[in-house]
Amino acid sequence: MKQLFLIRHGKATHELMPDIKRYLIEKGIKRTQKHAKILAEKTYKPDLIISSPALRAYQTAEILAKTIGYPSDKIEINPKLYFYPENDLMNQIKEIPDIYNKVYLVGHNPVWTDLADQLSENGLWHLRTSGIFGVEFDTDFWQNVFQVPRKNLILIN
Repeated sequence: MKQLFLIRHGKATHELMPDIKRYLIEKGIKRTQKHAKILAEKTYKPDLIISSPALRAYQTAEILAKTIGYPSDKIEINPKLYFYPENDLMNQIKEIPDIYNKVYLVGHNPVWTDLADQLSENGLWHLRTSGIFGVEFDTDFWQNVFQVPRKNLILIN
């Protein structure tokens, strides 16, 4: 079984600056901490966390890692999680090494909501900031996740 968690970054500043440098505001930090605690209680500790290179996404990944006991220095940064088309993201998921069974991807809307909606058993209208959608696939290979039966694990919105 493979488990994928799509995690939208926390609420970020709207100050005038390059988008990639936008950082989490207090509300985003607190909501991310709250949602991370729920994941920790459910024992959904990942084998791998992959984050967009955007500061707000990486900060979200760090909060998740700290809360669930995942080493922050093991967070991978993938530029293709930063506003790439959904098809590129799907290809990135298929390329996750099969040694990892539970993976957190931390990134951005609109792609996160679109992908969560596609993967969900019954559709998902919107993934809010700090929102988490988890799904389990009946396969041992990431290459197959879009063709096999799946079930929703969690939605924290």
